[in-house]
Amino acid sequence: MYFGSLKDYNYLFYIGLGIMFYGMAYFFVHDIFIHQRFKFLSKTNNRYFLALRRAHKQHHKHLVKEEGECFGFLYVPLKYFKMYSNNEKT
Repeated sequence: MYFGSLKDYNYLFYIGLGIMFYGMAYFFVHDIFIHQRFKFLSKTNNRYFLALRRAHKQHHKHLVKEEGECFGFLYVPLKYFKMYSNNEKT
């Protein structure tokens, strides 16, 4: 970001800005919300957030990468949404 800002905010600055925003999002979503390092938003009933936590738990279930389950940072597979679909209807 520093070197990009020296040259009229060229592409280096914006690459650094994108990396910074991703890191901030990762910290807030992964560390604060999913792993609950701080007890903020811990009592949510939102189906997406519950499914996101469940998918992440499955991701960490195995200690070796060959047996682990993959999912995107904010992407939640449909099977985890289905686990919580009955909860909202009641």
